[in-house]
Amino acid sequence: MLKRLCLVSAVLTTILLLSCSRSVPVHLHPHNPHYFIWKQKPTVLITSAEHYGAVLNLDFDFATYLQRLQQDGLNLTRTFTGIYCEHPEAFNITKNTLAPAEDKLICPWARSDEPGYANGGNKFDLTSWDDAYFERLKSFIRLAHVHSVVVELVLFCPFYGDEQWRLSPVNVINNINGIGDVNRLDVYTLKHPDLARVQDEMVRKIVTELNEFDNLYYEICNEPYFAGPTLEWQAHISKVIKETEAQLPKKHMIAQNIANNNAKIENPDVNVDLFNFHYAYPAAVDDNYMLNKALGDNETGFAGTHDEPYRLEAWNFIIAGGALFNHLDYSFTVGHEDGTFAFPPNQPGGGGAELRRQIRILITFIESFDFINMLPKQEIFTGELPDGIQARALAKSGEQYALYFSRKQQLEQNFSLRWTGHVVPEYSESYTFYTFTDDGVRLWVNGQKLIDDWTSHAPLENSGSINLVAGVPVDIQMDYFQGLGGAKALLLWYSSSQVKEVISQDFYTLPDGSAPGLKIEWFGDTKLANWQAEAVVSQVDFAGSLEGLFPAREIMDEISVDLAIPSGTYELQWLDTVTGEVIQAETISQQEKVLTLLLPHFDSDVALSMRRVKQ
Repeated sequence: MLKRLCLVSAVLTTILLLSCSRSVPVHLHPHNPHYFIWKQKPTVLITSAEHYGAVLNLDFDFATYLQRLQQDGLNLTRTFTGIYCEHPEAFNITKNTLAPAEDKLICPWARSDEPGYANGGNKFDLTSWDDAYFERLKSFIRLAHVHSVVVELVLFCPFYGDEQWRLSPVNVINNINGIGDVNRLDVYTLKHPDLARVQDEMVRKIVTELNEFDNLYYEICNEPYFAGPTLEWQAHISKVIKETEAQLPKKHMIAQNIANNNAKIENPDVNVDLFNFHYAYPAAVDDNYMLNKALGDNETGFAGTHDEPYRLEAWNFIIAGGALFNHLDYSFTVGHEDGTFAFPPNQPGGGGAELRRQIRILITFIESFDFINMLPKQEIFTGELPDGIQARALAKSGEQYALYFSRKQQLEQNFSLRWTGHVVPEYSESYTFYTFTDDGVRLWVNGQKLIDDWTSHAPLENSGSINLVAGVPVDIQMDYFQGLGGAKALLLWYSSSQVKEVISQDFYTLPDGSAPGLKIEWFGDTKLANWQAEAVVSQVDFAGSLEGLFPAREIMDEISVDLAIPSGTYELQWLDTVTGEVIQAETISQQEKVLTLLLPHFDSDVALSMRRVKQ
């Protein structure tokens, strides 16, 4: 009996191993390569995930984190290899998971016996692999598979500033091999053969070690359009991945990060399966759909800390025909791996349990369709859309339609704001004022211009100092314009007796001194010329949306759109994208060439599923 049980166990183990060896990693769907197939199931990858330090940061408990992703119904995470990390103050991120504490960085290379790594512990030996790192990386991917999560492993990241380059193991100051004595802008250019060899060896080692996994694909480099990485170097890395896997059983997808917002891809790399964008507009899908590859929006942020901008970004991108959405969720930190960290208002993005719940509604919606057989169908909307409304459509013509409507004011661009009033210091000393904006800013205090950066730029901190007298009010004016992309404006101050913080209502009075707060004015251009409205606010803390700042603009209660759909009977369900509830259901019979569709009232956005009834 015992021999029989042992034999059965051995047979089952063999069957399991053979099954695993025959399984296929997540890849482009053969019938519609704009989407994925994983575990033999058509797949879209949608998530709200941590800031890429789950493996390289030894303090991060990824078991709790991955369990939370599964509990929230999300199926993707993005993580960096460790060749790049950040310091705690980078990009104004509080409790940044990409910024390990002293001596808590783990990466592909083993530590040497020589002290001196820039963030604690010994230097690295670029000729020796760290077995503990590869075991941690494999454990992460293995556990992710248990929780039905796909891992995007980002091999490289540019060094945006000297402070990031100073922390890299391949910087000459951090290794014992004399490699990496180069300008940070030349690291990813093939200019330095010894450094290129180290990079190639890292890629081959990682790709070989991880070949067994199905819930994995590789991104060549995060944001290579900044700080030096060349297209030649990126093509070289994709070729190294392909050549390495040519000798291995399994083949994994390769992703390339193309641009922030949008760009039309010219001369695409033939080795790339997935083209990723950051802070993406639906135009990134529109302009590149003909490539017949998957398109992703794999980083969000810089639109404030509220949920709405990121929910709208997700819905617009996926219903436009995108295959992947990854919200950068700052509620996941060391000590809060369950996604419960309450980040401050100046965090360069949002996240949290409520947003993850809303993103899950999008997943449920798209998975309710036969989306593999659906295509973007903007031509379904005939004539002009109503003012202030934008719409997206995926369709299997004559059978099923996924429609999404949102109000344009939630995604406004090219406007400016002005805050005016008085500020009352508490101490007689020098004060430093800090602006944190995306885009341009000017600041006057007591008639003195302290900051003048009237340019379009990514989130950036500027500062200027002035001597103030305790209790004496001084005039303050801050001008700000929003061009394209993200939008953010904060005003903070600091003195030897005052911690650096957002200036609160306690220190402001209106221009006429009648009450606490500041007057805010809104202009419909970037030159503060086309005045629209004014209101009173408690402080300078603009988080990317004009909604709620000013007296309510007229919202049409009845909105109709014309749809060109074949005749037939259709079942309609209108979905509240915040609650997931069906707010209206109806059955219509369409006999004409054009159906006039009356939309239910909605404040921000609404989704519609429309399916033809089989006769």
